[in-house]
Amino acid sequence: MTDNVLAPLAANSIYGGLVSAQGLELDHFEAIKTPVHAWRTDAGSGVKFVEARGLPIVDVKLRFKAGTALSDPPSLAALTLYMLDEGSQRIDAIEHAERLERLGTVVERQIRREHTTLSLRSLSAQALLDPAIDLFTELVAKPAFHNAMLEKIKRQLVLHEASRASLSVLRARSEAYHHLFSGHPYGHPQGSTEQALDAVTTDDLKAFHQRAYSANNLEMVIVGDLSRREAQGIAQRISQALPQGWAAADLPAAPETTGTTINVEQAGASNTILLALPMNVPANNPEFLALVLASEVLGSGLDSRLMKELRQRRGLTYGVHTQLVPLSAGGLFAIEWEIAPQHVTGSQDLVAKVLGDFIHQGPTEAELQLARQQLAGQLLRDVAQNNSLATLLTQNTHQRQPDDHLNTYIDRLTTLTPEAVREVMQRRVDLTRKVLVSVGPRVDQQPLPAIDQ
Repeated sequence: MTDNVLAPLAANSIYGGLVSAQGLELDHFEAIKTPVHAWRTDAGSGVKFVEARGLPIVDVKLRFKAGTALSDPPSLAALTLYMLDEGSQRIDAIEHAERLERLGTVVERQIRREHTTLSLRSLSAQALLDPAIDLFTELVAKPAFHNAMLEKIKRQLVLHEASRASLSVLRARSEAYHHLFSGHPYGHPQGSTEQALDAVTTDDLKAFHQRAYSANNLEMVIVGDLSRREAQGIAQRISQALPQGWAAADLPAAPETTGTTINVEQAGASNTILLALPMNVPANNPEFLALVLASEVLGSGLDSRLMKELRQRRGLTYGVHTQLVPLSAGGLFAIEWEIAPQHVTGSQDLVAKVLGDFIHQGPTEAELQLARQQLAGQLLRDVAQNNSLATLLTQNTHQRQPDDHLNTYIDRLTTLTPEAVREVMQRRVDLTRKVLVSVGPRVDQQPLPAIDQ
């Protein structure tokens, strides 16, 4: 941060459009009342349930601590997850898929650094839901792990990683994680090399599945058209069918790192830029919500500060956005944008200045009120849809949020003042530790265009 005394924000024409909230009806927020029932199964699985009778649909989400940061090599976690689609010990993959399709059931899967998630969406009629739960449970709890299927999945992952390698945004993120989490499991590439894939055997998959897909390594969310008693029955069926008696250990704390600039030369018409900062604030820490509001003001929507500076005032990019990534052993705050190759350095300096000014001055009340309205509106939309509500509950459980998190979220937003947001940013953000990554063609740099041109 600079030590210079900056002009008061109210007198700064850059953000004049949001200096005053007068005339904006942003002070009324609809209350959210979503009863969340929580319990643990006999086998130790945590469960959250919301009864939602509006549609005849049930969503079930299973989140295991079985992500790439929790397997060695990281490709073991990915292979295990994708092999779950390749048939169970009783039914082959084709018949499994056909039965799910006849029931109108949708099954999805996702892998991240800390977890894997498997999702089921089914109609709630018992004649359809019961066999859907049985098939889903069999898929998760009793996979076949045939060697021939493993070789097929390995080939698919090699092709998938080859297509991802050309995506500049993924390369930029990988470089940032590698530096910020050097020597830590988070710093390992999420992708899989052909050599690492070749080394994994079906015995490795079975051993990892027996540990990581155990009942007490699972958090389950159920949302939909059923009673709590029915939800308890579903949770118990799934939990009892899984391997028993193992839970992932906590990851070590993220290391302390210094700032750096990384330039990766890659062919293309533009450069992807990422500014990343370590942000070791757990999502259930009371200060995290101030960081959420700060991120919203800085880089969410057309009225955000960064969009005003980079797009509206200078026409440098189509979009710039911020993201908070809370992880159990660390985390980061990131800003991403695309830029013409000749403006890489200039745009990096500009974004760092906007961020530095924000840290020094904080948001205006009008900016904060608009951010509150945007976040409250998004939450209201999410809780109105079963699938997105289930996703929210799954995320909140992983982040160890209290059971009343959704119902108190908007009230907690309204209590945060510009001064509180500024104070948290000043204590939690250290610009000397920023990591700047650019991926794209390398050309001679030029000054940024004049404002409003």
